[in-house]
Amino acid sequence: MEVDWSKLPEQLLDEISNRLTNLTDHVRFRAVCRGWANTSPPSRVPRQVPWALLPYIRDTDTRTFLSTSESKFYRFRSPEFLGKRCCGSSHGWLALVDGTPDISLYNPLSDEKILLPKLTTLPEVLNFREDHEDYLYRYYKGSQHTVDKEFMRDFFVYTVLLSESPALGCHRDCWAVLCYDIRGRRLAFCRLGDESWNVIENEPFKYIDLTFHKEKLYAIDSNRRIIICDLNFPQEITDIWLREEPSLKGCLNLTEIHGALVFAISLVEDMVDSDESEDDELCEALLRGDYDELYGSEDSDKGFPRIEYDHRVQNFLVFELDEDAKRLVKVNNLHGHALFLSFNCSMSLLASKVPKCRDNCIYFFENFEVKNGVYTKRGYELCCAKLNAGGIRQEVSLLLQNHDRRYLPLQDAWYTPSCTSNWMPHKIHESVVGESVIWIPNAKGSFSIKSNPPVDIHQRFSFLGPIEPRKWKAVLDANLPEWLQLTLWRVACGVLPSNFVSNRHSSIPELFCPLCHQVEESLEHLSLLCEFTQVAWRNSSWPLCTIALKDIKISDLVDVIAESGPMLGLYGIEAKKFILFVGMFIDQIWVLRNRAASTGSIPDPLNFTSMLKRIYEEHLQHWFFKRANCLPGAKWIPPPTGEVKVNFDVAMGFDFVTLALTCRDNKGRFLVAWAERIHSCDPFVAKAKAALMAVSIAIQSGFTNLVVEGDVPGIILPLQRWKFQPVSAISGFIGDIRILLASTESWCVKSTGLKGNIAAHNLACWAAFYATLAGQV
Repeated sequence: MEVDWSKLPEQLLDEISNRLTNLTDHVRFRAVCRGWANTSPPSRVPRQVPWALLPYIRDTDTRTFLSTSESKFYRFRSPEFLGKRCCGSSHGWLALVDGTPDISLYNPLSDEKILLPKLTTLPEVLNFREDHEDYLYRYYKGSQHTVDKEFMRDFFVYTVLLSESPALGCHRDCWAVLCYDIRGRRLAFCRLGDESWNVIENEPFKYIDLTFHKEKLYAIDSNRRIIICDLNFPQEITDIWLREEPSLKGCLNLTEIHGALVFAISLVEDMVDSDESEDDELCEALLRGDYDELYGSEDSDKGFPRIEYDHRVQNFLVFELDEDAKRLVKVNNLHGHALFLSFNCSMSLLASKVPKCRDNCIYFFENFEVKNGVYTKRGYELCCAKLNAGGIRQEVSLLLQNHDRRYLPLQDAWYTPSCTSNWMPHKIHESVVGESVIWIPNAKGSFSIKSNPPVDIHQRFSFLGPIEPRKWKAVLDANLPEWLQLTLWRVACGVLPSNFVSNRHSSIPELFCPLCHQVEESLEHLSLLCEFTQVAWRNSSWPLCTIALKDIKISDLVDVIAESGPMLGLYGIEAKKFILFVGMFIDQIWVLRNRAASTGSIPDPLNFTSMLKRIYEEHLQHWFFKRANCLPGAKWIPPPTGEVKVNFDVAMGFDFVTLALTCRDNKGRFLVAWAERIHSCDPFVAKAKAALMAVSIAIQSGFTNLVVEGDVPGIILPLQRWKFQPVSAISGFIGDIRILLASTESWCVKSTGLKGNIAAHNLACWAAFYATLAGQV
């Protein structure tokens, strides 16, 4: 008799849940089914070493977290992340801004979202013009400036702090504090659910850190002034000045230990406090958009990558605040605790209660720059220092992948998951769990889904692709050339055939159709409804009045040709010929479209029809005699023993792109597979982004001997020959990939054809289809 695991007794489930010792096990436990997801309340989630939030890439919908205790990366994908900057991490919630007046809290585990008051309710934001997408902004000195959305996203909001987790009780009991204005000079607050921000009236100095202690807000500014405020009575502010403390020359963080407020000061090499006038000059340069003054000119030296640190931390001093005496008292022991320091989300944990947490230690981030020829990239190291023992231990280095000079100095952050009771994985099926999932198409038009450990490596689930199995079988039975089968598969997925475009650096999408210049471009319009296309169809070997198909989606066209018997009266050999013609037509109309888009020429539909007839006759001859039926290029070749082969590809939609990668060993087993959705961009740039993502994730996954393989020569050649100059549009990505490859034990880069890259290609196509179907990859 088969056991129904979803109906285990509640007491047994509670007993299992109580024996789980880390968050990862709790997440997987709840992911089994809905019944298991509700067994254990949030308060039972054990404390753990917080995760480090990696620097963001704004054009992706994925955020990455590093669990140092497990040496694993966790990636959460959500449309909430796309185009947004994380400006705070507090009690398991991330504060997100995108340049519009909206600011929100998001819990990536429970997929909950809470809206905060709009930025336009702050007195410094005088106006927001949606048509121009800019703001009228008043600087604290009184001057007014017009700034764009990117400025507001990247610089205006410094951080957001919560008094407690909204998941643990009524939202109305939770305060949110906003540190904002350039250089973090102002404070505002609200209760969750309020419609506007309330500004804390005080002298505008740059805030160094802030925290909640004994239900009050504590903040320290650049003048070493501590501000204490009970937000129930915001007009009553207590100031404590610490200017006479000589030991405060260093970076300072606030946190609690055993109910006491402590100050952790990092002692660094050559620490010099910048004065207010220097800060003002930098802020005014930012408002003018003078980035050379802000960051200095680009490094023009040649050579291999080198690392330069902003400051090197030498040691730490820890003090406790004596509020009555208004002074600091030095602390020589953390009493079994560990400190995790970063702006606004510092915390202390009792090490004996947290697995793999070292007592009397301080975990912190240290900024550095990687310089490689003309490229300068910022990053940070996660470090650990034993209090009063000397010596700094580097745990891991993280590189910021950002190609725009308009970014804040690195804002490091810890993330402490606050709730898992409502979390379910956003996959196709609630039973699929795992960090990596690979989609492999089979002859039935379905996909086998195989997850990496800790899920059973042999566990497989089969899910339908965009074409039903019986219809896909009809396409396969026509014995089309493999490349035409792939064309139809792409079309059904809503994916553009982008290899031609990326290899020639053409741009897609165009705003208007390049063939008629009248209607906004889409796959449906290009393949069926364009005036040019209608003429070509009517005069073709298979005349169709495509205007009758004006209400169907492009994937429905594949259904029509797969079931041409009932719908068009075509059976047997005639049906197979029709499938061949449609596949060829779609392929050739796309080639013509690319040529028209890149050259500006206006093609003649009758000339195109004549060319189609000639190519169709050639296809029929190849088809009848079984010639040229395979995709070009060699099959995928396994890497040498001990090495991992990394393949990457993209799938282009008209308003999005999916990037995909696969990592496989010498036996062909999939070790990692990943797909991400980003905003629409040039396909050549998209391929470069996919290459950077592939190398980055491979290294993050612990692989140190890499064989990187792709099908675009313009990307492969600059990686094979470092003296070969890449196209300027992708030079930043190539520079980053070179830096990453230089950090591995061994690497090589190879070129392959579509056949050798088919797994990554199909993964990208399928992920694009799933994004269209469910709204997310």
